[in-house]
Amino acid sequence: MTEPTTIRDALEAAVPQEDDLPAVEAAPAPEPVAEPTEPVAKETKAEPVRSADGKFAKEEPSINEALKAQDTPAITPGPKSEPKSEPVKEKAPVSWRPEVREHWSTLPADVRAEVMRREQEVQRTLQETSEARKLAESIQRTVQPYEMLIKAEGGNTLAAIDSLMATAARLRTAPAPDLANLVAGIVKQFGVGRFGNTFIEQLDSALAGQVPQVDPNQAQMQQLLQQQLAPMQQFMSQYQQAQAAQAAQVQQQAVSEVGQFLEKAEFGEDVREEMADIMELAQKRGREISLNDAYRQACMINSKVRTVLQARAKARGAQSLQGAAQKAKAAAVSVSGAPALAVPQQGATDVRSAIEAALAVHTR
Repeated sequence: MTEPTTIRDALEAAVPQEDDLPAVEAAPAPEPVAEPTEPVAKETKAEPVRSADGKFAKEEPSINEALKAQDTPAITPGPKSEPKSEPVKEKAPVSWRPEVREHWSTLPADVRAEVMRREQEVQRTLQETSEARKLAESIQRTVQPYEMLIKAEGGNTLAAIDSLMATAARLRTAPAPDLANLVAGIVKQFGVGRFGNTFIEQLDSALAGQVPQVDPNQAQMQQLLQQQLAPMQQFMSQYQQAQAAQAAQVQQQAVSEVGQFLEKAEFGEDVREEMADIMELAQKRGREISLNDAYRQACMINSKVRTVLQARAKARGAQSLQGAAQKAKAAAVSVSGAPALAVPQQGATDVRSAIEAALAVHTR
């Protein structure tokens, strides 16, 4: 009787054991392959693709090109170099004194630039305030004849102008009672106070419209005289107009010539007053003098300009003497190898003979 077969026995019978398997030869170990440090992607060029309108589409960059673009730094153009401008050599301000202008070139560049900036600001301010200064000068000229009256009343120019303008405004805008009181005060102060009560009668006659009677014979004589003098007055008027026009033309021409000369002259602004005095004195004496002669004389009269000119002449003289000394030294060096002059062997019998002998030696 056979034993019953279990599930384990059935499985073992189905799976072959190690003894039943055929022998298999061991395969040789593969050789080690060096791994690449960085993965290299194989570049494949794709064929161009046409779009719907038949044109080739823009090719996408490859992986290698993209990596190279990331590794390569972008090159940006640097700032363009501007052309170098030559420094401008400024002149010293003409408002400086001559002896101070001599040190202009020794000042640092930034100091000169600051000085020129300040001078430009001053000139700009003078130009901007020229109209205001002209107005102030015109007011001063207008009020100048009446300064004695203003000072006598203990006021000043501005107070007098303010009082007059206030009175004029009241005369134009005040009501009747105020205007009557104002006129009455003026009559008492400037009329009765000066001429007495008779001024009231004269004022009454003037207000009544009574014109003083004039002698008809005297009026006729004045009319005839005016008719006879009319041609002469007309001639004198025309002559005066012609003289004024000629004088204005000559003055304008002279001002233009003097202005051009002073712009070119180095010390023109410093000696302009001396030049005016010299030319005025020459005109009074009836002799003519040119602008150059007046300028030279004025430079010698002005002590500051004369000092500068003398210092320059002294420096030039020293340079010329130094140059002459150098030339003489060079000439002496060039003949240093010449043989010495022979001294006469004959002795001098007297002083005259000794001098002649010495001269003969040095003149050979």
